[in-house]
Amino acid sequence: MKLRAERTEFADAVSWATRTVGARVTLPALSGVLLEAGEGKLVCRATDLEVAAEIAIPVQIDEPGRVLLPGRLLAQLVARFPDAPVELTGESDRVEISCGRATFHVRGMQAEDFPSLAGPAEDAPSGRLRADAFARMVSQVARAASTDEGRPVLTGVQVTAADGRITAAATDSYRLAVRSLDFEDAIEGSALVPARSLQEAAKAATEVGGSVTIILEEGQVSFLFGDRRLTTKLIEGSFPNYRALLPDAHETSVVVERAALAEALQRVAIVAMGQANTPVTLTFTDGSVELAATNQEMGDAAEAVPAEIEGDGLSIAFNPGFLLGGLEATGTDRVRIELRDGLKPAVLRPHQDDTEAATDDLTYLLMPMRVS
Repeated sequence: MKLRAERTEFADAVSWATRTVGARVTLPALSGVLLEAGEGKLVCRATDLEVAAEIAIPVQIDEPGRVLLPGRLLAQLVARFPDAPVELTGESDRVEISCGRATFHVRGMQAEDFPSLAGPAEDAPSGRLRADAFARMVSQVARAASTDEGRPVLTGVQVTAADGRITAAATDSYRLAVRSLDFEDAIEGSALVPARSLQEAAKAATEVGGSVTIILEEGQVSFLFGDRRLTTKLIEGSFPNYRALLPDAHETSVVVERAALAEALQRVAIVAMGQANTPVTLTFTDGSVELAATNQEMGDAAEAVPAEIEGDGLSIAFNPGFLLGGLEATGTDRVRIELRDGLKPAVLRPHQDDTEAATDDLTYLLMPMRVS
């Protein structure tokens, strides 16, 4: 192999590929980045067997070739290169990398051990979304996915494309987040995507911008950002019928300033530190919501926030972290909380005033905690 690349493009390509390189791998080749030079471009690939990253950049090629280099080492070297063209020369077992006056000799790995990456089929159906809208949807929903690997189905986000819209849903059995948005180019299908992989795709969408193309296939989903691609395996199993969990009515509706409620919640929840599963109780009455928490070892705290309340007053207790997550997910100045009673799930939604633009189609359902 012998090639010459622009430093910025090469650094971006290595950074993109190494996002899937893990610190602990069972197969040594998984810690490497595969570089393949040919037909005027350099293709960088990496995978952890669950998520695969690929990117192609234009380069000047004198000799085509294929090498597998340690990913973390390569990323650290490239990040500190001077502002000068990068030259790669060598064979599979030893590669010389030069940039300006700096020269490095890196031992290659066995390229034959690198697992093949299953890219999307050419005729696979694809849909397109604005990258910023996609990233926002993922940030709102993926937070509700479980981190318990003992229940793998709940560690995923159910993505469903139908009728020109895409819907994402996640739950850890204590909370449920559902968000829909319109496709620019629509497809039909569904996939249970690992939340970690989806969050990585959302991070890429934020970095690259523009639009993201989503390709749903049997067993995998791919996210394309121009010349960059992330492909992830899907989770096997059936996601819960979350629509059956969504209440079709409520007795009490509360509209409150999101920032004020979040700040009060964070202050009151301080007394819960050091004692697991300490809830914060919210009491809705007389034009305000009062937050209270008690810790037998540390004391108690209470604070009231003004609120617009329609319906009967009531008290309900929540895990403060889960409630704060729902408030953060809405993203609007004001949030609407829909309640039936103190023992049934509450629903948080972004609140839209008549003079405001349309809000996100987000539903955040939260199970209450029982207070003795």
